[in-house]
Amino acid sequence: MHAILAPGHTVGHTIFMIESAGKQLCYIGDLAHHPVLLLEKPLTEFKYDTDPKQSAQSRVKHFTMFAEKRIPILAYHFAWPGIGHVVKQGEGFRYLPAPMEMEIKKPA
Repeated sequence: MHAILAPGHTVGHTIFMIESAGKQLCYIGDLAHHPVLLLEKPLTEFKYDTDPKQSAQSRVKHFTMFAEKRIPILAYHFAWPGIGHVVKQGEGFRYLPAPMEMEIKKPA
């Protein structure tokens, strides 16, 4: 796991890239508070960010990377399961939640 600076929500706001077995998942913390409002229009300034302009720039930078590299994200402000991918859409992005797995697997 390594920390990535994504300032704006707070001065030292940090997101975390988790890597295991050749796969990645990025925990985005407060990079975005809403999967539609702040992804479709990522330059929107959010009232609860310490520096709204810097936060918007961090959103664009990191969501561009997630979309280009197809890195899944974990976003606790998004609806369950909070895990999915981001794709480029127009001047912003679109969040595609991971499908729900409704099967209970019994131990081998």
